[in-house]
Amino acid sequence: MIIAVGSFRGFGATTTAFALASAAAALHPDGAWLVEADPAGGVLAGRVHLAPFAIGGLERVAFPTDRATAVEALHEVVQMVGQVSVVTAPADSFRAFACHQPRLPWIPALRELTGTVVVDVGRMRAGTPAWPLLQSADQVLLVTSAEVSAVVASDEWLRAGGRVSPSDAGLQGQRCQLVVVESPSGVAFSRSALSSELGDRCVGWLPWDTNAVDLLHRGAAHSDRRLRRSSLVQATQLLATKVLTNASNGEAAA
Repeated sequence: MIIAVGSFRGFGATTTAFALASAAAALHPDGAWLVEADPAGGVLAGRVHLAPFAIGGLERVAFPTDRATAVEALHEVVQMVGQVSVVTAPADSFRAFACHQPRLPWIPALRELTGTVVVDVGRMRAGTPAWPLLQSADQVLLVTSAEVSAVVASDEWLRAGGRVSPSDAGLQGQRCQLVVVESPSGVAFSRSALSSELGDRCVGWLPWDTNAVDLLHRGAAHSDRRLRRSSLVQATQLLATKVLTNASNGEAAA
């Protein structure tokens, strides 16, 4: 099961992807993966504690020096952060972009990984090299802040199926929903107003909790006593349950 997480306007996509993978790992007996595949460059290496060999691991999957399958290459570069198997993108944007024009195609291998696979695809723009990832995902989550212009632009993109011009291929068949991250800046919609306006196009509302984010980045599991009362963790657990149910229903229907 592949869940793609990105943003059109706003912030919080990578943190949401990480928190979602952590929640999915707690729910799924086979655990969860987080594959950072932002063509603009990865940021996880600067946020979580990784062994040197694991930094920018996606590049070594895309351009292997040894003969190996993509699944084997993914397992060679993975680093455990808490209960999540993490593969990071290079921080350099040119090298991260090149991972989407690989010598060894790795997107099909994501289906062969055990557990839930969450993929951080970064900013969703027409012509993004991450488009094949979006098209292969069982569910696409578009992360936006609650700020008025960010929500409106993100919702328009979602309604248009990812098209910003008539020539765009768009997303066909994927279930796409919004995740709203509560942010303290700007003129923001209230939760009640957004729930009323967006309906089931919005699958989750995440309160921001800096302390919880820091603990997750340090490898704390959702069962950690320091996180049990976190509103962010509770909301992410609910989000993970909804998303996994939606994706499972989609697979069953197919």
